[in-house]
Amino acid sequence: MAHDQVELSPILILSAPSQRQIQVAAEWLANQHHQNPDLEIALHLILQKQIVPHAQGGLVAIAYSETTAGELTQAHMQGVVVAKPGNIHVSIASANLTATEALLSLLLARECPHRLCTSEQTKAWIRPCLLQHYQLQREYDQQVLFCTQPPDGAAGRWAVPQDKPTLQAYAAAYLAERGSGSLDYPWEQWIQQQRVAVLEERGQIVAVVRRAETAHHGIVVAPFTFPPFRRQGFARRLLAFLTQQLLQEFPAVKLWVDHDNTAAIALYTSLNFQPLGACYTGYYVNR
Repeated sequence: MAHDQVELSPILILSAPSQRQIQVAAEWLANQHHQNPDLEIALHLILQKQIVPHAQGGLVAIAYSETTAGELTQAHMQGVVVAKPGNIHVSIASANLTATEALLSLLLARECPHRLCTSEQTKAWIRPCLLQHYQLQREYDQQVLFCTQPPDGAAGRWAVPQDKPTLQAYAAAYLAERGSGSLDYPWEQWIQQQRVAVLEERGQIVAVVRRAETAHHGIVVAPFTFPPFRRQGFARRLLAFLTQQLLQEFPAVKLWVDHDNTAAIALYTSLNFQPLGACYTGYYVNR
């Protein structure tokens, strides 16, 4: 197995897992009933070598029960965590309280996990532990929805280089309104990879949405309609376009939404999305 193992009986920790071991963790997570699409995306990016957590000051670690054959399998998986440098964004899933505490000990040795994404199940274990050390700023319980049938009424296109100023305005507006996101996205790369879709009305971009993926699902990320153009059906048309495109590549499309955002849930339901599970995002700071 990996060279640096720390025993936290009866849980062992792989603090520098191989690509093969990360693949096992990704497969284990995909087969869980409890949802954490944010972590699914992170593990997929690591497997695609689009991010290298340890080289960039981040963290990826696996919790597992001891194996007799020395080979990590899904049957031995107990949890996995991925953290960006400085713990600015942490995503974690675990099978029990013991594994949660073992992985959390790695996080506590670093810095406060400022943004934490996890499943509804793991939230029940990790949230009380975090509140012992940090102050909660805000939190969101979220529904995970999935779609397998292409919706109708699609309109939109993939972003092109000339759209970059509007995409930068989208990122700034989304960050200001939603309190999450970045002003430093690799727009040129994403445009080339067709990772951003837009909808125009009379020559002006009125809505933007991004895509991500795992090995098994397309993912809808950060849909946004500029305020003057809301409640006019633009979001639905663009989301229908992206969902149709993703269903040409994947058997299903996932997204997650705040559980009390009834208007958005109604919109997604009209696009053939159905409930799959629940996840959680919490924002924490030092006391």
